[in-house]
Amino acid sequence: MRRLDDPYHRISPELDSGYLQVADGHRLYWEESGNPERLPIVLVHGGPGGSNAAGYRAFIDSERFRIIQFDQRGCGRSEPKGLLASNSLQSTLADMELLRQHFDIERWIVAGGSWGSTVALAYGEAYPQRCLGLLLVSLWLCRKQDIHWWYQGLETFFPELWEQFAAKVPASERHNLCSAYSRGILQGEDQVLADKLATQLFLYEEGFMRFDAPLAPPDLANAATYGRIFSHFSSQGFFLRENQLLEEAHRIADLPVVLISGRYDMCTPPNNAYALRQQLHNAELIIVPGAGHNPTELALARVLVQGCSKLIARMDLSNCEV
Repeated sequence: MRRLDDPYHRISPELDSGYLQVADGHRLYWEESGNPERLPIVLVHGGPGGSNAAGYRAFIDSERFRIIQFDQRGCGRSEPKGLLASNSLQSTLADMELLRQHFDIERWIVAGGSWGSTVALAYGEAYPQRCLGLLLVSLWLCRKQDIHWWYQGLETFFPELWEQFAAKVPASERHNLCSAYSRGILQGEDQVLADKLATQLFLYEEGFMRFDAPLAPPDLANAATYGRIFSHFSSQGFFLRENQLLEEAHRIADLPVVLISGRYDMCTPPNNAYALRQQLHNAELIIVPGAGHNPTELALARVLVQGCSKLIARMDLSNCEV
């Protein structure tokens, strides 16, 4: 039974699914759903270390869009699970190009949330000619200040959660938890301890991801894998030079862009989206009152289900060949 204020679209069934062999021994799991005759949209999941899910399709009108989803290298059902070798932002962008070619799509809408928005923005800047538009939710620019906020700044609002997180490493290393956790997870000889640290990193993030209290405890089945992949990326500055996504924003100046951010998003605060909006004067920025980071919470969900319509309204489809 659905609530009367439920904003979601019907979750469309899969039309097809499979694996795409990409470089360096990785295989990407993908799914196709929606209407194969309509505008293509690729959904990029968060993390790094997360995975896609059928539930993400609830934000997309399956009658109006051809929906492509995939799990990034080492994530979800992609193989080998958890593999860090040849796993970077740049490899993900190259994989998306192979995926686009696999589906014989000329141009598509690129949509992503959280880390998925980072990937979507980086893809748009690398391949603007392949994009119809960008829908960026809970944007994360991965600047030094954003990484510092994630690892250190949350103490301001979640002191007890941060203290539990910091207590897992020596006191002398707590001034730089990014480095401390990365060393412990990726370079430690004790795999049991490394898995415990990776799981703790996952639980730390889960602790500030929501505006409302969660209805159930987090699922720990893939917690250690998530923590390892996240630490791999964070130890490399997420494979971005400082301010790269802002400095390269001019490459998407002619693309329609919609930015959606929760006012009280503690994971990827709205100053990320605001900074990009200052570089893209034609972009639309929506900061949602009473919303946090989690897209399934109603305040943010109500706006997200309108996101594609807002983007299409900004697109010129008169000569669109998809």
